[in-house]
Amino acid sequence: MKIAPPMLQRYCNLKLMTGLRRTDLLSLTTHDVKDGYLEVMLSKTEDRTDQILRFPMADEMEQIVKECREQKPLSKFLFKTRTGQSHLKHDKTASGFDSQWQRWQQKLPKAKRFTERSLRNLVGSQDELEIASERLGHSSTATTKKFYRSNVTVVTPLVSQKES
Repeated sequence: MKIAPPMLQRYCNLKLMTGLRRTDLLSLTTHDVKDGYLEVMLSKTEDRTDQILRFPMADEMEQIVKECREQKPLSKFLFKTRTGQSHLKHDKTASGFDSQWQRWQQKLPKAKRFTERSLRNLVGSQDELEIASERLGHSSTATTKKFYRSNVTVVTPLVSQKES
């Protein structure tokens, strides 16, 4: 990720740690860091469940948040535009962020390119099902299994044993 601008490097690293959706990551502010935790109200379910995820601030996460805060211009937003505003617009679009992502991906060889969404998919495919489901903020492991797990099952074939 060295080719990526520093903001996108921090974004990718934090996304890999948390599995948060783009909307939730781009909405993060300094106010979301509380008592040694990164506290996130999930935007997808806020009208229904007010679900909050609390991520303990590990050293690496703390460093990323520190770098985001120090990035000029100073602003409450962790991922911000050149003017200090959120990349996320009121209609939940992020065209400026999307453009930066695309410019970065164009610099990579085709075989190494990936979508922003694929980072969440990667997080969802790691760890035990229950842990991945919690990290992604799913109310049921069935959601994680359906959308983030491969439909391929490794099966050991039944082989007849040779008589010795």
